[in-house]
This record gives sequence, structure tokens and C-alpha cells, in this order.
Amino acid sequence: MPTIGRGGENEYAPGIIEVVYQGPVLSAHRSEAAGLVERVQGDVRSEMDFSSDRVQVVAVPPGTEDAAIRQFEASGIVKSASRSALRHLESTTAATLNDPYYNGFAPANVPPLYMAASVPGQWDMHVICAANAWGYGNANTTGSTFAGALGGNVKIAIVDTGADLTHPELANRTVFAESVINGVRTVGLPGMHDNDGHGTDVAGIAAATGNNSFGFAGVAYAAPLMIFKVFPDPPAGGCAAGSTSALCSANGSDVGAAISDAVAQGARVISLSLGASGADTQEELAVSQAIAAGVVVVAASGNETATTLDFPARDPNVIAVGASSIDDSNPSAIGESVASYSNYDATNPLLWGLVAPGGDPAGGSDADDLHWIENIFTSTPADGTNACSVDRNGQTGDCRVLIAGTSQATPHVSGAVALLLSVNGSLTPTTVKTTLCTTARNINNAKQGCGRLDVYRAMARAVNDLNP
Repeated sequence: MPTIGRGGENEYAPGIIEVVYQGPVLSAHRSEAAGLVERVQGDVRSEMDFSSDRVQVVAVPPGTEDAAIRQFEASGIVKSASRSALRHLESTTAATLNDPYYNGFAPANVPPLYMAASVPGQWDMHVICAANAWGYGNANTTGSTFAGALGGNVKIAIVDTGADLTHPELANRTVFAESVINGVRTVGLPGMHDNDGHGTDVAGIAAATGNNSFGFAGVAYAAPLMIFKVFPDPPAGGCAAGSTSALCSANGSDVGAAISDAVAQGARVISLSLGASGADTQEELAVSQAIAAGVVVVAASGNETATTLDFPARDPNVIAVGASSIDDSNPSAIGESVASYSNYDATNPLLWGLVAPGGDPAGGSDADDLHWIENIFTSTPADGTNACSVDRNGQTGDCRVLIAGTSQATPHVSGAVALLLSVNGSLTPTTVKTTLCTTARNINNAKQGCGRLDVYRAMARAVNDLNP
């Protein structure tokens, strides 16, 4: 399972250049543009429109990227040229233990966490008050019933490592699937299988099927899913922490293409549990285009213990998400904190975004369940982990994992956004962020942004329930 906590110099996809033209200029100079590509020994992998700009993703021989950029920019017809930034998964080390249910297991299935250090459960769903948010699907204090309150009419796009769609929690939930790897698009479910586990886990936190007497409940547990695979299959043995293998990273241009395709296919929420310190032109244009189209984009703040956000969380109007954690060092006074690794924006400490449950283990051997987020995992992890042993309830097929990171925090917010839109479809990306921030819980931490996600209070605001 990859671990991401990288800082330092920007990382780039080898041999990939993003060339930006003003649309009319490219149309008028097609032959000259083709000649430029030929002179740098390039190959156009894809071409996309962004308002008045048109971006060509060009593959060139590795090692010649800077020379190619100079040739493009000296041509007089190119607006800009840049390398494609790499994107990494924003999770810490994964460990696989017993499976919890949302309701928890005796003797620890009592409020407020419904679990304990040695008894599994979904503390994350309880602290964000998910059950109360789900209650808006029934008669509530406004005297109304919101039939869509479980997210059933809001498409969530998960841009990640794919998903194991054979998992019972994801079965028959996907309405669109596509892989975008090195500029090559493949539409359809067969190419979506996740041999890493990260994307499966993220999809589960956002939307694992609830109320089905099995495994876990996701935040928006009835929402339709759109799965975009932008990371290649990992090498045998999985991706080690800090791996520089091309099989353990995604190209920013592929992420941008997936975002654009998600918007075209009707996504209302785009969940990005990935990032790195370098900006990416196509990704940034795609994010801007999505938000302009009314799509809410949610992204992980990063795991580098940094005072700046990773991209794309740093892009304008994205909802950036850091990680909160449970502090049970004093059993008589269990509290919440911001995870030690979680990035935030020191220059904009109150408004950069918010935090949501992400966990904060002391390494992969940490045996305290409260330090992790537990949810589903792929049945075919490349690292050979046995993620599918019989769970604590005696059920089979419940592949699961203990994992932590801003990657895990992000889908909590993505699912919450889907719930908000399911009861109030007129909310804009700006009003969604305002709603989340003005209803967030203060956990008294300088790195919390506007606070810790409280999906119940946010839903109450969205439906104008004055007495939550």
C-alpha cells in the first residue's frame, strides 16, 4: 500500500509535456503545431478544450523535456508549455485487522464512538454525526421527508486507483467507469479493477452501501459512483513509502482529463485523495472548469506536516481537507485533534478548508483501532495483504483495512457534499463550502481550518432546520 508524505522538489511525469494554445491560434496553425511536435520527436497523446484554451498532452523522449518546452515556447504560437506534475495517493501505512460494523461490537458498542482501542467500529462516522444526517430521509423537525437524503440522486466521481467492484459494498453502485493512464482513455468496468486498494477504500468511505447487514456504511451510502482509474497497477509487492516507481504515481494531465470527463458524465462531486507539491496546468484548468460548471471538487490537503497545501487542494475554490484524529492517551478524557502529518495553510489558517476523520497511527504496527480509519479494501492487493479474512461478525467477502491519511479524510467530506446536494440541489460550490465551514465543530487546534466536519449540522443548514 503506497504511503505518501513527500515534500521537497516538485516531481514530474517523465516525458510528458502539457502545451497550451489559445484555441483559435491552434486551429489556424495546425501544420506548424504538428511540425513543432515532430521536431521534438513527440507524440500527441490527447487534446482537450478549456474555455478559450486548448491543451495538447505531448509525449517526448525522457530527458528532453526542458529542451522541448523551450522549442514550444519560442514558436510564437504556443501560450505556455510545462511538464506534467506527478500525483501521489495521500494515505499513510495500511494495516489489516478485524472488520467493524457501523453499530460496533460488544462491549464497546456504546456512544459516542461505538468502539474502543481493541474493539473495531466506525468512530469516524459517529463523530461527524452521520446517523443524524441520514435521519433527514425520514420525518424530521421540519415536518418534511427528503427522499434523496442518502445521496441517491448525486453522482460522486472517485479519481484514484480504480475500485474492486466485486466487493459487496460496491456491487451495482457504479454508473460510469473509465481509466486514463498516460493519456489513454478506456471506458468500461473491466479496466477499473483496483490492485492497490486505495481507491476501493476511498469509495467505501464516501459511499459503501449502508443498511445492508454487511460490513460498513459510507457517508452517502446510496449515492451513485463514478470510478476513474488514473494510477497504473502497482508492481508486485505493492508501492513502498517514498517509491519513485512510475507504477506508484499518476500524471497530473491524466487527473485533469478524468476531472473533465467526470463533469461531462454528470458528476456533482469530484473526490481527489491525491496530490503533491507541484502545480499542473491541465489539472488546474480542469478543476476551474468543473467548479465553473457547478461541480464541487474536494481534495486532500497532504500528509507532509507542511504549512502549505498540496495541489490540487491548493487550487482556487477547491474544498481542501485535512485529517482529524482521536486522542485516547487519557482514557477518561478521550478527545479529538488534528493528525500530526496533516497539511494546512498557515497563511490562511481559518479559511483554507476543514478537517475530517483521517486517523493518526504511530506507524504500521500501531494496534490501537482508534488511531485508524477502518473501511473496505480490494480483494487483490499487490502487496499480498490478506484483506479478506473472516470478519468479526463471522462473514466472508468483507475485504477491509485499517488505514490513515488525508486521503481517508477527503471522502468523508465528499460524501457529506453529496448528502447536502441530495436535499438542496441549488447549492453552489461556494455555498457548499460555506455551509460546511459555518457548521463545522471547533476542536481547538490551530491546524483545523474552519473546524471538523459535522455533516448533521451541515444538513440542518441545507434544509433550513432551525432546531437540529
